[in-house]
Amino acid sequence: MKKMNAIKKIILASAMTTSLCLSSCSDFFEVTPSNHIREEEFYKNREDLNASAIGMYESLTKEVHKFLLWGDARADMVTTGQLDPDPYINEFVVNNVSTDNPYTNYAGIYRTIARCNRQMEKVYQVKALDTKIADRDASAFYAEALLLRAVCYYQLLRTYATFPIITTDFAEHITYINAAGETVKEPTLSLSSEQIRSIYNMPANQQEVWTLVYNDILTALGMLPINYQWNGTTLSGEERYGRVSQVLAATYAAEIALWLGEYQTASSFCDLPIRNANHTLGNSGNWFNQFSSSYAPLHSMFLLGFKYTNSFETNRLQEFTSSVRADGGKYYLKPVPSVVDPLFKDDVSLTDADIRAQASYKVVAGDTVIWKYIGLDNVLAMRKSYESSASWHIMRSADAFLLKALADLMLNNYSSAFNFINMVREARGLVILDKLTFPYTNKEVMEDMIFKERAREFAFEGKRWYDLMLRSKLDRRNVLADAVSAKYPQNLRAAIRAKLQNEANWYIPVDPKKWE
Repeated sequence: MKKMNAIKKIILASAMTTSLCLSSCSDFFEVTPSNHIREEEFYKNREDLNASAIGMYESLTKEVHKFLLWGDARADMVTTGQLDPDPYINEFVVNNVSTDNPYTNYAGIYRTIARCNRQMEKVYQVKALDTKIADRDASAFYAEALLLRAVCYYQLLRTYATFPIITTDFAEHITYINAAGETVKEPTLSLSSEQIRSIYNMPANQQEVWTLVYNDILTALGMLPINYQWNGTTLSGEERYGRVSQVLAATYAAEIALWLGEYQTASSFCDLPIRNANHTLGNSGNWFNQFSSSYAPLHSMFLLGFKYTNSFETNRLQEFTSSVRADGGKYYLKPVPSVVDPLFKDDVSLTDADIRAQASYKVVAGDTVIWKYIGLDNVLAMRKSYESSASWHIMRSADAFLLKALADLMLNNYSSAFNFINMVREARGLVILDKLTFPYTNKEVMEDMIFKERAREFAFEGKRWYDLMLRSKLDRRNVLADAVSAKYPQNLRAAIRAKLQNEANWYIPVDPKKWE
């Protein structure tokens, strides 16, 4: 077991920040050699805080292929592309993930959580050293870290049944409540690995985590700047969409309120992003640009961006989705034609006018491929070999519109829900539905329409599994089991459906010994 004197580490990438990281083996802590920049030379001024803030996002950019596996490979729209599938990838597709599967490792998320905790504990210390930092700017830095940490826990909450909650920075000191009920603060280096493990908060139930995430998002919502004015300077477009924001907090608050059954609250939270001019639905002509460029004006609220040119920043999405071996494609995952073809065929328009049908997936040299991460346009231009730099969108403007439609539907406000659905349809090139001919007061039909719009809008963006979970909760019936089992051959459907009827099987398993 690694010694605790190796816990503390300084990471210098795009930014320097201190982090603890959980590893996939039995030891929690991973040793990273100290960088030549010492911590006592850092965290001195506003520039250091901003560099540390940017560094919080870095570890998430390495995880996007896992998000694709967690949120799509398990769901109904994706299957394996290879004739002889990679066994670990295939475990997600067949919903039989083992505890030793390397793609279940969430160390990258905990690196971000650790960096967020570090940032929150350093912000006001730095403010005391740099008088140029205004109170509102310090609050913004703090809230940015708080919101990003909440986003990380929200991802874990819907993916894993068991995981620790870490809300303090363990790099120097650990604050905990001892057996006598006293709050104790001790140097990290004075504690053994076993003592560290015993201090981690393993939540008693999921509700505890829901409450933590929701409260942190609401706190951040009141502290973040609305118009991207940080330190008196407007952020560039890339930073604007590559960092969390107030409108993002409002959208997350709306989505979580839906999960918690607070429909009026959810509807109200959606109004902030919908009314913000920096976040609109855009139009069908520029919809694909959000995947082919380094950021997505108007379309995106929060993305993980990559720059191949000069920086050589890449992700593994091209490897996972391309069938062209010369380009580095291993074709791990592909769309399920029997599911996506009917989904993208609009029964009203009766055309292929939907830009999403042209740009989300294609048939290339006889192979059906996920196109969003390998294409450069909605025709046939592809990325160069190994230049996998497509943006990964965590939340887009369309989320707010479709969450609003769903919340209003749950409130029986059929007219409003219908209008928001039509806004999305029109922006994507589809015919507007007519109240005189469409049964918009039929709640079941409307709910189905909203979730189909979400499936078309966010296809292969790591959301489908969680949407099926949410719909199952709203309907009080297991929609997920029915939908997912439909992608399997007829002779396997009953067994898969039976397995997924047990909600415990909705979550990726974790070896319990990892937390002992």
